[in-house]
Amino acid sequence: MTLVSAENLARSLFRRMSEAKDRRRRRRLEIQVSNEKTSTPTVYFLTPDHPEPSGGIRVIYRHVDILSAAGISAFVLHHRPGFRCEWFEHETRVTDIASATLRGGDLLVVPEVDIDLLLQLPRGTRHVIFNQNSHLTWKRPVHQVARLYAANPGLAGIITVSRHNQEMLGWAFREALIRRVHLGIDPALFHPGSEPSGQRIAYMPRRGREDARQVLEMLEARGILDGWEVVPLDRLTHSQVADRLRTTRVFLAFTHQEGFGLPPAEAMACGNYVIGNHGFAGREFFRPEFSAPIESGDILGFASAVEKAILAERHQPGWCRDRGLEASRFVLSEYSPARERDDVTNIYSELLLKDAAVERV
Repeated sequence: MTLVSAENLARSLFRRMSEAKDRRRRRRLEIQVSNEKTSTPTVYFLTPDHPEPSGGIRVIYRHVDILSAAGISAFVLHHRPGFRCEWFEHETRVTDIASATLRGGDLLVVPEVDIDLLLQLPRGTRHVIFNQNSHLTWKRPVHQVARLYAANPGLAGIITVSRHNQEMLGWAFREALIRRVHLGIDPALFHPGSEPSGQRIAYMPRRGREDARQVLEMLEARGILDGWEVVPLDRLTHSQVADRLRTTRVFLAFTHQEGFGLPPAEAMACGNYVIGNHGFAGREFFRPEFSAPIESGDILGFASAVEKAILAERHQPGWCRDRGLEASRFVLSEYSPARERDDVTNIYSELLLKDAAVERV
């Protein structure tokens, strides 16, 4: 065995041991719970210790910032002491489960992928399920899901991020309080470039990798991509993604079952003509007048739509940009930071007031 291969093996073993340790840590929710009433109710957002870019985690950090700016005490609650996301700039208030104590009047917000951890808390602990992708709801055993969503005395409500999620969860759990937050897209980051974009097509290879490979190879075989640069967006910071999207003309969305679909929405905000899968939740902004929705798994339909857009651009320069600018106006209006700020502030203020009223009774 060479020195290089030995070093690679050592790194691989260390990574696996670290990941296993993190999984064991995640399976425990060793947070102190006190019956003592707090004079300053705090909202704690339990958050996975995930170091790679994740739209869902970025949303959690932003919601903590929104509540803090509104004068509501809030923290991101990580498992590992000292951990915080470093792939985007922030000054978000962060703590960990070993340093926090849940008191009467506080609210614990738990993501849909971690609801089983609620079973380790005293019955009746006040909490919210933040479900950013309804399709992940049943990744846990069905008896746990039914108990925690439909018959849980500590459940203050379910918050989600799209009409599709709200309808899906509402159909399954009729009795639950389900509220929808409109996610906001930052126009300071995601906006069209000042100059017409070049002949560049962007996509995210970590989403629908095999579908992307087939579509791009089919287009290459037909010579359709001649003169176009294909730009994979991978392992980039939040601001780097925005920088790239301002230089591209077309974005390909290879998704399956989305909770919202931030990447194509952000691509639209940057003035891209978006082609691809709406992932169901994205139907609310994948409008045919300024995008090309494709049925999930339809490789031929996907490739054909890309070809149609490229040929249209060839015969009518600016065809993609005109539609991209229309998409940008719609997305930045419909999903503004102000709307998200109002939704988040109003919903959590209401839940905290409701909790205070219950305590008085």
